[in-house]
This record gives sequence, C-alpha cells and structure tokens, in this order.
Amino acid sequence: MEFQSPIIAGSNSTVTGKLNLPGRRIKHSLEKTSDMLGASCLPSPNRHNTMSFMSDDLSHTIFESDPTFTRIGAGLQRKNLDSTRADLTVSNVSRKKRNEELMSILLEEEVPGVENVLELFERFLKTFQSYGAEHQVFNQCAEYESECGEQVSALRKLIQMAPRGHNKLSQAQELEQELRLERDTWRLVASLYQDRLNSEFHDSEMESDEIWSGLDDVTSEDDLVKQLYDKNAIIRQAQLVVDWLEQRAADVYHDSHYSQVEFYGDAVAGWENTLHYLVSKKRGLSTDNVEQNMVTQMDPDAPNREQNRRLHPLDKEDEMRLLRSVFARLRCGQLDEAQQLCFRAGQPFRAAILEGWKLFHDPNMKSRTDVANTKESPSGNPYRDIWKTMTWKECENVQLSEEERAIFALLCGHLKALLPACHSWEDQLWAHLRAMIDHCVEKELRRCVNYKRQLQILPDEYWNQQLTVESIFSTLAASRDKTLIAQGRDQYRIIQRYLIMDDVDGLLEEMSSWLKQGDSWSVHLRPHMIRLMSHLALFFRRIGRGSCDDSIGSILEAYVLQLVNLGRTDLAAVYVGQLPLPEDQIRLYAQCLVMVEEQEESCDDEERRRLLSLAQDVGLDVNAIAKQVVIKLCDQGGMVQHVTDASLQVATTAEDKRRIRSLSWLLMDPSMRSQLLIQANTLMRGYLLRRQIEAVKLTFQLTPPDTVAILTELWESRTGLTDLPTEVEAAVREYLCIQTYIDALDAFQEWFTRFHHSKPKKTEAIVQQQRGGASSQLSFTENLLKEQHLKQHQVEIQRWQAAVDSLTQSAIDKLYNVLLFPDGGWMVDSGSFEEENSPRQQQQQLLRQTCIPHAALLLCNVLTSTHRYSQCLELANVIASEQQSLYKVCSAEQLAQLTKHLRQSYVRLLDIGETP
Repeated sequence: MEFQSPIIAGSNSTVTGKLNLPGRRIKHSLEKTSDMLGASCLPSPNRHNTMSFMSDDLSHTIFESDPTFTRIGAGLQRKNLDSTRADLTVSNVSRKKRNEELMSILLEEEVPGVENVLELFERFLKTFQSYGAEHQVFNQCAEYESECGEQVSALRKLIQMAPRGHNKLSQAQELEQELRLERDTWRLVASLYQDRLNSEFHDSEMESDEIWSGLDDVTSEDDLVKQLYDKNAIIRQAQLVVDWLEQRAADVYHDSHYSQVEFYGDAVAGWENTLHYLVSKKRGLSTDNVEQNMVTQMDPDAPNREQNRRLHPLDKEDEMRLLRSVFARLRCGQLDEAQQLCFRAGQPFRAAILEGWKLFHDPNMKSRTDVANTKESPSGNPYRDIWKTMTWKECENVQLSEEERAIFALLCGHLKALLPACHSWEDQLWAHLRAMIDHCVEKELRRCVNYKRQLQILPDEYWNQQLTVESIFSTLAASRDKTLIAQGRDQYRIIQRYLIMDDVDGLLEEMSSWLKQGDSWSVHLRPHMIRLMSHLALFFRRIGRGSCDDSIGSILEAYVLQLVNLGRTDLAAVYVGQLPLPEDQIRLYAQCLVMVEEQEESCDDEERRRLLSLAQDVGLDVNAIAKQVVIKLCDQGGMVQHVTDASLQVATTAEDKRRIRSLSWLLMDPSMRSQLLIQANTLMRGYLLRRQIEAVKLTFQLTPPDTVAILTELWESRTGLTDLPTEVEAAVREYLCIQTYIDALDAFQEWFTRFHHSKPKKTEAIVQQQRGGASSQLSFTENLLKEQHLKQHQVEIQRWQAAVDSLTQSAIDKLYNVLLFPDGGWMVDSGSFEEENSPRQQQQQLLRQTCIPHAALLLCNVLTSTHRYSQCLELANVIASEQQSLYKVCSAEQLAQLTKHLRQSYVRLLDIGETP
C-alpha cells in the first residue's frame, strides 16, 4: 500500500452553510476553476529545501521574496482565472484529441498497458550489458530506476485517461504500484550502497581515533552536525533512508493529489470568516445570531487562550485542511512548500514556527582573512533549545488537533505524538528514523558544542527514546495494526528492510526461500519481482557483497526459466552465463532449450542454430548443452517396454516424432556427430524393443548417411589415427547392426509383397483352355486371341518369377547378414568400454533374444516358400554353430518353431526324392 497523505480525507471542501461571505465566494470560485484545469495543467512540485540536517543551505528561509505567494498587505498582481482558462483551452484541445486516439488503441488490448511493460526485460538486459565495468555499477542502478520510472509514468497516464470504472485497468493499476515499488527500491540501493562503499574506502584510510577528532569544543551547530554526518555512517545512512522515504512520498503525493488545490483562498488574511464576523459585529451589522460563542480576538493564540470560544466553522474546516496539507508537505520533505501554504492561507506565524528547528551557524565566529572585515548574517535559531522545549510541551497539549501536534512532534523529535498521524509502513519507518536522528544529533550537540549559556533541559521521555535501526524494525513487526503488519510482509518492503539493515546474505537467503514455497515459483512471485531479485543478486555479486552463491544461483535460475515461459528465450543466455559453475550453465541452458522444444510445435533448424549461437556468444559450452538437450528430450522413461512378439508393429506417436526431431540439435555442428550417433542408437534401441519399426526408420532418415565418414575424417584430422575411440567405434557398430536389421526387414517385406500379392492372375479364358474346354466351338479368331492371352500370361509369370528370384536372394542375403554379423555377432560390442550389465548392454541382449530368432524365422519362411528346402536345412547348421552360438539367444518356443520349419523342409525333400 502506498503512502496516503493525511490531506486526502479533507481535500474536498464541505459546504456547511450558505456561501454568503465574500471570502467564501472567492474560495468557491478557485475550487471550481481548479477542477476544470485538471492534473495536466499543474507543474510538478519542487523540493527546494528538505528537512534534513544535512542541508547545506541553512540560511535560506521562506521569508525572502517569493513570487509564488502573496503576503498580507502586499498586493501582487495576479492573472485573471478566466484568461488563464482561455489560454489553456487551445493547447488542451489538441492534447485531448491525441489522448483519445491513444486511449482507443490501448483499450483494444486484452490487458491495456501490461504488454508494453514487458519491454523492461529487454531493457534491463541491455542496461546490464552496457554498464559491465565495475565502476559503472551505480550508473546501472540509476538506469534501472529510470526505466521503471518511465513505465510508471506511462501506466499512470493510461489510468488517468481511462474512463472511470473501466473493467480492464485493474491489472494495470496493480502493475503501476508494483513498478513504483521497484523503482523506489533501485533508488534506495543506489543511495545506500554508494555511501557504504565510499565509507568503507575512506574508513580504511583513516585511523579510528581520527574519525571523532575535531568534534569537541565547536561553536557552530551547523559545523558539528556536518562533521557528525561525515563521520558517523549510521546517522548518515539513516538520513539517506529518510530522504528516500520523503522523495517517495513526494512522488506518490504529486501523482495522486497535486491536481487538487490544497488550500483555497486569496491569501488576504487568515480566518477570514471569523474576521468578517468580528468586523460585522463591531460595526453593528447583522450576523444572523448563528455564532454567539466565537473568539473575540484574532491573534494566533486566541483559540487556545479562549478555551470556551472557537473559530468560525468554515475557518475551522480550513484550519484542518491547512494542517493536513502542511503535514503532508513535511512528510514529503518539502519545507518550503509547507511554509508557502501557510503564507497563502494568511497564517505566517505557522511558517515562522517551521523555522525554529534549524541549526544555528554564525560564520563570523571563524577566523577571517578578508581585509574589509565585513560581517555576514547568521543563520538558524540560536535559541533552538528553548524552541524545542516549548514545542515538546505543545505536543502534549490535548487541546491541539492531532495534525498540529504531529507537525510539532516532527520538528522536536516527539515520537509518541508523531505516530498517530502516520498510517502506513513507510510513514511509521520515517517517523522512527526522524526521531532516532533527532536524538543522536541533539546528544552530540549538547556534548560537543561550546554554548555560552545554560541550555534548557529536555524531558526524560526524550532521552529515553533509544532507537536503533534494528529496534525500529522490531517495533514495526510487533505492531498491533493488522494493516501495518500486512504491509511489512510485502515482498518489496521485506527487500527494502534488508537493504536498510545492510543484511545482504539474509536478503539473498530470504529471496531464495520464496522460490521454494509451493509447487511452482510462479504462484508466489510475479515476473517483475523475480527480475528485481535477479538483478539485485547480480548487483551484490558485482560489488563484492554477499557470500551465498547458491542463493544467487537459484534466483538466476528462476529468472531464466521465467524468461523462457514469457517467450523471451533470447535473453536467457546472458543470465545463464552469470552462473559460476560450467555444469550449472550447461544444465540450465539445456533446460531452457528443452522448454522451447516442448512449447513450440515445430522448432526449425534455423531457430535451433540461433539459440545455440546466442549461447556461444556468451561463452557457454554449446556441444555439451546440445547433448544435454537431446538426452532430456529423448528420455524414454526408466524401463523401456519390451514387446516379445517380433511380428507386431506398434504405431509411431507424436511424442516419438518429437523425440526424433530433437536429434536436430546435434546436427548444428559436425563435431557433434558422435553424440548424434550415440543418442540415435539409444532411441532406436527403445523403438526396436517396443517394435516401433516406423519410428526406427524415421530416426535413420534424420541421421545423415555420411555420419560415419565424417566421424572418421574428423578423428583422423585431429589425431592422425584411423581407429576411432572405443565408445565411438561401438556406436558406429551398433548403428550398422540396426541398419542391417532394418534392411533385412525391408527386403523381406518387399519379397513378401511381390511373392504373395503381385503374382499375375490367370484370366477365365486361360483357365478354361487349361481345363480342356471345347475350343472347336470357337472361331479361329477367338482361339487365336486365347493363345495370345496365354502367351502374355506366361511372359508376365516369367517376369514376376525373375523379380521374385532377385528379391528372394536379396532377402536371404540380408537376413543372413543379421545372423552372421561379423566380429562377434549382431548387437555385440567388439570391445569393452562400459561397466558390465549396463542398461545399454541389457537392451542389446534383449534385442538379440528378439530380433535374431525373428530373422531366422523370416529366413525359413522365404526358403520354404520358394522351395529351397536344402538351404533351409543348412540354416540349422548356422543356428547350431558354436561360432555364432545363435541357439543360445533362442527360447524353447522359438527353437520349437524353427524345428517345425526344418522338419517340413526335410519332408519335402524326401517327397521330391532329394537327399537331405
């Protein structure tokens, strides 16, 4: 929740009676005009003078001439409001037209304004790369702040232009608040850590005794406080946080309320309605007897002195509005603006009260070297202790309003009276830090300044306010205000708390813990929050703060995965490159590419090549990444299903096709062909075990046919050797084994189709002729035609038989290639390079037990179908041979089937009279 100014509740005037007084009529006119001008007609507030003790210009006061307000008795010429409105009308017409056109475009979006904010991801990366040097780290923070600020301004303009109650802007409003918090966080980071790094540098060059030297026996409060801020990092950084909170409040106050005139009046006199009543009563004019219990004098203390009398109700309302507005300005650190409001309201005494807190400084007390020996005017309040004592007493005056006591409390350090006017987490933090700084400064002033008189003693309650940054946050955390507790638990405010306490390791651990809550980090963290977390982690690592490398790594990993989910994979490589360990870089970027492959239906080779090129540009191991991508995408689960019936063929699924396409990641570079072969073999083993023959063929189609040749050429050019490494040699052999088996299946299928489904069929006439039908009854022409059909059929039979013989021999040869695969047999490694009984070896053994008996049965089918019975009996010798030991991979059932085919061949040979 953002800072809510106390002036909000009273920003709209309430008419409690008839507007029959001159002052009220003028006020109503101003209010009406201000509503017509709108937010765009008013300038941004300027912070001429903050309420910081660190201010260098302590001599500047509101009592110098200022054309922005009218003093009593000084009638400055003011521009007529009607002419002002006329001047603004011309420019507003064109501006309104442009705004309407922009608004109509934005409202056509599903979520107006939100899509444009996603540009921050690209802009943050550009900034991160542009300011890569160590000395540019704070330029980087300033750029982050500026980029967030631009988006906040754009969203704010969109929200202001949109019609009220528009149902599409709720998300834009939430995003505007979120980016405002991020912008303020970057502002805090730059402010605090620039000071901290400078402090570490200067303190390392200065002895501890030198830090506090020169703070004793000084005569200028201003000089002492300046030295105190220079040498006390705690106070200085607390003041930086106060300045940050005030600037933040000023930004919010300007965006939300600066279009509303805070105090209406012509700055002629204060309490104008009461004055009008008293003057009318003195002249004997009628007052309608509505106010018989009003004050009788117009001095500032009259309302408090005449306790039973009061101001005119309209003036009382104006008084409350003024006090709320003054406190709001002080909350924003805008002392000058607060004093100007007092002057415009005709109450210069309140502006004078706001001067009493300033430190006294007399430049004439220092040694002078000028010849003229001119004297300069002192600045500040030499009796600040008296003013502070009286202000403290006023804070405890219950007759004063809460706002007026809060103003006094702010200036004198009365925390108890200040807190009731502070409603948000930021307000409460600001109030406590102001009180802490005031206490420390007052303590040093009374200890070190050489006053020439006895100072007023402040109450014990003031000195009992022993505050530290840690105790302040503990107090806020223990608050009974549920709203305050909820705000303190906001993630942005938690980050700010750790930054203020300079607990970098604690912050990194806290942010890392947010990633572990629940099943998904996206449930708990919005994209812009993770962007802030990751860039904060990189900032701390660059400046040498924070030792939690694991936390930084987990934060960067979450951000990279988020970029991929948002469709911004192009940005991921740079952040992956920030991980310290190469294995983490490989794992994370491979995970990103896997997500890309799974998200996109068709990730083409050009896109794959581009993503790998981005990784190579930042120094990532592209080959290892591509390998990990394929391994993850080709993962077929723990245990691959084994289909024992080799005659079945399972269809190829979409997931199988995706796995096969993933091999394209290994085609980007010829040096990755060995991994391509290994991963392709892994896929094809699984498909063969599940009898997905079509999937195996698709894998072969994706694998370039020149892969083995390229592997040999690359290895020979690199080492001068012709023999490939054992692992690569085994992959090549396995690839050839699978290719041999697929070629055998294709040859058998082609033979089977030609033999059983392509044999020329006899016509009816040929059948009748072969049966000896009465051809004498046919004419000569018909008999001649039948003879031609018979000859043509015989030619087709011969042609078919020739093709069948060729296909038969091809099938026999290729099936024998499987059975008689050289150097140990089919799916047997020629050398050992992995542990015994590894998953790969287990799969190979299963394939031997399935595919070799299957090839033998197919060969028996071909031989018996083509009446090559003697060759079929020769197959028995091959299977029984100890050289190949094929019978060892056959089960009892498979051997029984083979024996059946062999017995039938033996019987056929006997039938035709041949010797087996």
